[in-house]
Amino acid sequence: MLNIVFFGIQGSGKGTQAVLLEKKHKFDHVSIGDLLREHMADKTELGEKIKKYMLAGELVPDEYIFSLIEDILHPKAHGIIFDGFPRTLRQAKFMEERIPVNYAVYFDLDDETAIKRLTARRVCKNCNRDFNLLLKPPKKEGQCDHCGGELIQRDDDHKEAIVRRIKIFHQRTKPLIEFYEEKDKYIHIDASDPPDKIFQSLVNSIKIEQ
Repeated sequence: MLNIVFFGIQGSGKGTQAVLLEKKHKFDHVSIGDLLREHMADKTELGEKIKKYMLAGELVPDEYIFSLIEDILHPKAHGIIFDGFPRTLRQAKFMEERIPVNYAVYFDLDDETAIKRLTARRVCKNCNRDFNLLLKPPKKEGQCDHCGGELIQRDDDHKEAIVRRIKIFHQRTKPLIEFYEEKDKYIHIDASDPPDKIFQSLVNSIKIEQ
């Protein structure tokens, strides 16, 4: 069983590649961002606690993240992709103690491109399907291809919050490169390449039993 960390600047395509591995190689895709947004949408106790951090583009405190991790492991998975976790050195050390990582894949993308991609993201108000006006536009403007629902911009995808998240990424998440390099688990991916080329590079870099 392989445990893989995907990290990189927001908008670098981590989620897209995780979904491809999930479909083609039966990995469990654990998106911390999606889990947190579900709690916010359901107005759970945790959702109310993290709301102010999410909307401001701040990192959610570690103790809230740790509480999510213990309940999401599936023993029959081919492997687990952690998308958006860890984001700090403390989280990385926590993970090494409980769920040792085989590979840590860094999706490298420049800030300007990331901002363009993120401000172009849209989500269906009804079914939560994701679209991107630049990379994956809907067939009909403002309307979901799957259910016809209205496409909206998430509150945390406005430019001010995005710029804040990117600044925090450089300060607190980018140091994970050195952490995983020292453990000989680090893989670098050029996230400016087309998705199919990125996926092939990813598959070539990690050892997946067919």
